[in-house]
Amino acid sequence: DSLLHCYQVGMQTGDIENAMLSAYVYLSKSFIFGRSLAELKREADSFMKQMINYKQMLTKDLTLAIRHAILSLGDDPSLVMCQSTQQKDLLQRAIENNNVVLGSVIYFFSGIEAYIFGEYETAANIVQRRKEMEKQMSRKVIQNGMTDFFDGLIFIAMAHKTNDIKWSVEASNAASKLEHYVQNGIIGSDHKLLLLQSEFEKDSADAINKYERAIALAKKNEFVHEQAVACERAADSLLRNGDARAAHYYGKAHNLYLQWGAQRKADHLIKSIPF
Repeated sequence: DSLLHCYQVGMQTGDIENAMLSAYVYLSKSFIFGRSLAELKREADSFMKQMINYKQMLTKDLTLAIRHAILSLGDDPSLVMCQSTQQKDLLQRAIENNNVVLGSVIYFFSGIEAYIFGEYETAANIVQRRKEMEKQMSRKVIQNGMTDFFDGLIFIAMAHKTNDIKWSVEASNAASKLEHYVQNGIIGSDHKLLLLQSEFEKDSADAINKYERAIALAKKNEFVHEQAVACERAADSLLRNGDARAAHYYGKAHNLYLQWGAQRKADHLIKSIPF
């Protein structure tokens, strides 16, 4: 991996700041591409020790934001409560110090976490706060399309929940950005766009075909986490229409969340399924 190579070169040449920044970006990209959360946790813990030893506190704090998302999705509730307090303190410090980069990263991961757990209003509030913070940045980080993907999913969920046209407009804007990423060959943007399109048509007769295409593409792209989300959304659509195939897709989603390492989300899914 080129980022790990940059990290190694930085450590060998004494360019510690760039080495630690490369380590953080490597962890962030690994999360975005759906690598095993258990592996990511081990690597994040190892890099954080080095960041603390070398007094690289900005990259340490950025890595803490990733680590919180990993633990929230994968670990037991008792650990999550402790981590949530630390995350709130970290965000408060970012706001007080006007550290918009750290704040936007915290909001990015927190919004994804809230959406995955079905907390759509919380997720929408987080996205709005992140967008306000991004106005102070010279350019926002697009995270390989993952930002607009989850923003779009959140906006669509809110559009269906509230019937407020503003959410539909925001969702359409997110989909347009993903179309641009597809045209530019950004890896994984094709299945993201398909899932958004499926969600726009979630109760139409053709929706399940689009969900299945999104699931197949996510599998081909090896984005196990987004394949899991696509399966769960397909199951929700089928359940609303009284289609017995919903159970099959919930089962697939559950297995994929476990494959990703998101044990807590897998448990949440089992408790949320109404049968």
